Amino acid sequence: MFIYRLMTISDDFVAIIAVIIAFVLSACFAIVAHEVSHAWVAKLNGDYTAENAGRLTLNPVAHFDPIGLLMMLLVGFGWAKPVPINPNNFTKYRRGMITVAAAGVTANLLLAGIFLLLLFLLQPLLLYAASTSTAIYFLQILVLYLINLSIMFNFMLALFNLLPIYPLDGYNIVASLFPQAVGYRRFMVRYGVFVLLALILIGNIASFAGFRYLNVFGLFGDVINKLISLVSEASVKTFLG
Repeated sequence: MFIYRLMTISDDFVAIIAVIIAFVLSACFAIVAHEVSHAWVAKLNGDYTAENAGRLTLNPVAHFDPIGLLMMLLVGFGWAKPVPINPNNFTKYRRGMITVAAAGVTANLLLAGIFLLLLFLLQPLLLYAASTSTAIYFLQILVLYLINLSIMFNFMLALFNLLPIYPLDGYNIVASLFPQAVGYRRFMVRYGVFVLLALILIGNIASFAGFRYLNVFGLFGDVINKLISLVSEASVKTFLG
């Protein structure tokens, strides 16, 4: 389980507590930013449904779905409650559908880029600055993992939601760009959730069986981890020689 691996990265109690706090904060921030972006862009397009439903807020309680939160704790990614919209209120229907669907992904990609920059600037200080103070050590671990996990969660949310499978954002983007694809839309609305669950199940079974390349979400994670490693190495070389 993801949360188990997270808690067993170290036998240092201070580090474990710092990582758990970083996990909760980074997951909440990534999910809330994704959902609020949907609500905000819907409002810009003339639809106030999300705002009236209390979803144009930074309060994470308004956005979390219990099952999606459980999946986040178990496997490292999940989902929130869908933001309610009424496309009939959009000033321009097609533009509204595309921009609202892309808003969450765009927000997560921007945040991932910001945290990558922070990682590059702060990595040497957080990783190599020695301190005998428990409070300073705790803060170093907290900030380091907050940055790393924020990169991971924001990229994972963006990539996950770009899959053209109902009810993800990628489906809404594709369906809006290609309204003539009636068969695809009908199939996805009826079976999209099952396709998504099958991808998750097959990916986990494939990983246990040694076929990592069949786990699309695992591949996402591998690419993101490689990017984090490259940025970390570049930071150390730049600032420490």
